[in-house]
Amino acid sequence: MYLLKEKSLNDSAHVELELKFLLNNSNKVIKNKQNELLYTIDTYIDISGNIDIFQRIVSYRIKEIENSQNQKNLKGNLYTILTSDEAKKNISENLLFGLPPLFRLIENCATKYFDNILECWANYECYKITSKASQTQNIHNSGYFALSNTCDEDDSYKYEIVNNIENDTRLFHTSFSNVALDLPSANLLINIETFIKQQHWYEMLYCLDVSLSSEHFVLYQEKNGELPLLLSTALIQRWNNQHKWLTFQPFFQTENWTIELSNEKLNTLNNCGMYKDNVNCLAQEKEIKNLDRKMLQSVKNKDLVCEIIRMAISGKNEKLNFTLFLTLKYLTIELSNIGLKIAYTIVEQPSILGFYRSVNSENCEISPYVSVCSQHVEGTKLKTYQGIVLTDVMSKIFKETNFRSYNKRIISMRKLERIGIHG
Repeated sequence: MYLLKEKSLNDSAHVELELKFLLNNSNKVIKNKQNELLYTIDTYIDISGNIDIFQRIVSYRIKEIENSQNQKNLKGNLYTILTSDEAKKNISENLLFGLPPLFRLIENCATKYFDNILECWANYECYKITSKASQTQNIHNSGYFALSNTCDEDDSYKYEIVNNIENDTRLFHTSFSNVALDLPSANLLINIETFIKQQHWYEMLYCLDVSLSSEHFVLYQEKNGELPLLLSTALIQRWNNQHKWLTFQPFFQTENWTIELSNEKLNTLNNCGMYKDNVNCLAQEKEIKNLDRKMLQSVKNKDLVCEIIRMAISGKNEKLNFTLFLTLKYLTIELSNIGLKIAYTIVEQPSILGFYRSVNSENCEISPYVSVCSQHVEGTKLKTYQGIVLTDVMSKIFKETNFRSYNKRIISMRKLERIGIHG
């Protein structure tokens, strides 16, 4: 829970004094000082109107590295770039010329208490969510919503597709706050905590509003009439919103992605009945942006297509794999039920990929999952894949799959890949 205080720093001079105090403070109780820093930054933004302070600092440091390396498109994501040795050296030695003086103080404090400006930015966004809710909601004990450690599918698990999450005022618990949040805010908090803070996809900080609106899948658990615990969410973007698709954003359209369309994958696209013409010509494409465009142009009915992103999983650590399984299962079944037959996905979790490869190995004519391209993002350990899930085929498999058989598939596939089969 982030500290909520009455605003007492009533001008920039007081904010500057507080920032200097925090910068020079040697107190070991870091968590309390983090909260004080977030409060001070929030106060400064209120006073100055500089709501884009984090964006401006990050942009300045990125531009600094681009100029020094004389290249426009740096390799890696924001996290790997701004935690590189060059970035650390620049931040420790170089001023933020042309920006307000307090920006530099805030950057130094962020580096001291959060390691880097990106982590501070993410924590500030969480602070805003919980602080706002604290003013209107009763704080509940974070351990109040007690759940069993069993991994069984039972009636306490509920799932649904919410068409316009921005209009949903239901309150939910989350694993990240002892404040009850409305569904859009709970969804945003889970997205920040999982994708941004845990997985370091700080690019999402530029488009947080996406988590507060549009169509989402939600999985939650209810018990004894208490407020439900939100376990997972995923954003569903239909074809009419394809201009917003992550698939088409610059990072996912660069030459760093390796196309991997085998004959087996092309056969699946030809046999699934959802493409206009023979798609074998796609094998000639060398650039992912051209391949994506031609693949989508070949779909007979664009209303069958969607993109699934921001699949955020939360809850107890010992149950995260079970929650992931339930999310994949129920999401796939629901997509098939509402007529979304082709789901574009971006996946890096080894367990998901292992399950997909396992079911593909048993479905020769139509593989339920087709990976289109991949990239080992610099500075990260995992390979990221762009691909499509054929939801009708995959949902039939999931309906016959429980958590035990799901895990069995993943373990078997790992063993096969270890000895060089299906690798």
